[in-house]
Amino acid sequence: MMETEERDAQALDAYSRAVTTAAERVGPAVVRIDVERGGLRWPYLSPAYGGPGFDATGLGSGFLFASDGQVLTNAHVVEGARRIRVTLADGRSFDAGLVGTDPDADVALLRIGADRLPVAEFGRGKLRVGQLVIAVGNPYGLNWTVTAGVVSALGRTLEGRGGRRLTNLIQTDTPINPGNSGGPLVDSSGRVVGMTTAMVALAQGLGFSIPLETLQGAIARITREGAARAGSVALGVGGMRIQLDPALRRSVQLNQLSAMELLEVHRDSPAERAGLRRLDIIVAADGEPVTEPRDLQRIVRRHVPGDRLIVNFLRDGKLRRVTAVL
Repeated sequence: MMETEERDAQALDAYSRAVTTAAERVGPAVVRIDVERGGLRWPYLSPAYGGPGFDATGLGSGFLFASDGQVLTNAHVVEGARRIRVTLADGRSFDAGLVGTDPDADVALLRIGADRLPVAEFGRGKLRVGQLVIAVGNPYGLNWTVTAGVVSALGRTLEGRGGRRLTNLIQTDTPINPGNSGGPLVDSSGRVVGMTTAMVALAQGLGFSIPLETLQGAIARITREGAARAGSVALGVGGMRIQLDPALRRSVQLNQLSAMELLEVHRDSPAERAGLRRLDIIVAADGEPVTEPRDLQRIVRRHVPGDRLIVNFLRDGKLRRVTAVL
């Protein structure tokens, strides 16, 4: 009897050590994501999976995978966002720019203005049914919560919103709750093997994660498409769509409801040389309204290096204009 109890205690201790080690290894790279949506109603998790909806704000998780501030999360966490705020494990908080999304994979790539950051290491080798996995995230706003379980099945398919199907998912019994979406699923070594994406309403022990190979493919597609959009000419900025304050619109006589706030102005870029700064709000370029980053990308793509681009922007409540040489 004593031998059995001792073996059980040793096994539990080994399990605890594995979970603790994994959580400590990935924890510093896990982030909290707060989203403002300007009155839109959107769930923590896709409604097909039973997540509750919240007006104007949302909460999710994500993780740093590159030390220069690149963050992975779910596309559904940030869809429709007018502002994305990323909070690091050390308490620092940043506005994030949306680099791009792959809605079919439910993956989004964000970037924050920081570097030399802790990163989550990607795993190696194939997952096996029964393997220990650990999830770290922010369920119901309870920051950096650790849950553990096993791989219940591989290759699952779920119907997502808008008729999209999520395929090749990892099924686990690791508890996944609203706010966990976008957090890392890691192995016993703390290496990322997937990203949590969905739960089934009213079910117990039915959580689903996007596998690592899908994440890596999505990163490649988003990066490639971003490079293709930039083409051979660029202004050298990054930013996101914001709603303009009605009083500000009236004071500067603007009809548009939204514009592009700059979150990045690249060093020695045409934008920096022209005098643009971070947090400037671009409202027009070439005389055309800029209501979101895609508008500016479309306008810039019409040009070739050496062309001049007139940019109208807001700073300190005043409408200003600069000319950038692309």
